[in-house]
Amino acid sequence: MPRSAYSPLSTLLGAALLCALSGTASATSGDSEDSNGSALSGWTFGYSPYTYHFSNAKKERDFEPDDERHKYVWLLNAEKKIDANQVVGFAYFSNSFGQPSQYAYYGWQFQPLSSTPQLFFKLTGGVIHGYKYPFHRKIPFNNRNGWGFTAIPAVGWNYNERWGGQLNVLGKSALMFQLNYSIR
Repeated sequence: MPRSAYSPLSTLLGAALLCALSGTASATSGDSEDSNGSALSGWTFGYSPYTYHFSNAKKERDFEPDDERHKYVWLLNAEKKIDANQVVGFAYFSNSFGQPSQYAYYGWQFQPLSSTPQLFFKLTGGVIHGYKYPFHRKIPFNNRNGWGFTAIPAVGWNYNERWGGQLNVLGKSALMFQLNYSIR
């Protein structure tokens, strides 16, 4: 197996460990709202099967390929709720140009309407990696090697205590549809 195949896996495992440690630190400080003691309590796992792009991929700079088209985008993520409103997580995905990418983040989730507790808003921000040359300029605050910072707003709906869906707003480029499964 080529060396590059191990890189995303080791990144995913490292981020999962970081998330688990942050959850453990919260639990030991008495801030945990989980009462059943399960090691996976408070975790949400997500999958995005579809992303809608607002426009076709187009060449914007001389160093970009002439015939570029958006590729199929998918995402897998794991997110840990660390208190009533704060989350920390990691996503592994294939970006719009077919490059394996990662996003490690911290964020806030709110249920703004007490009459509709299923509705939530989320804002995450963190380190993103994967939009490499020649597509490094397709997202702001990114360098040629694919490292950058980003923020992603989302709106979602929890269908029941385990299943939910959310719509991630990817700047002015796309909307990502995501299905979530939570362990309580």
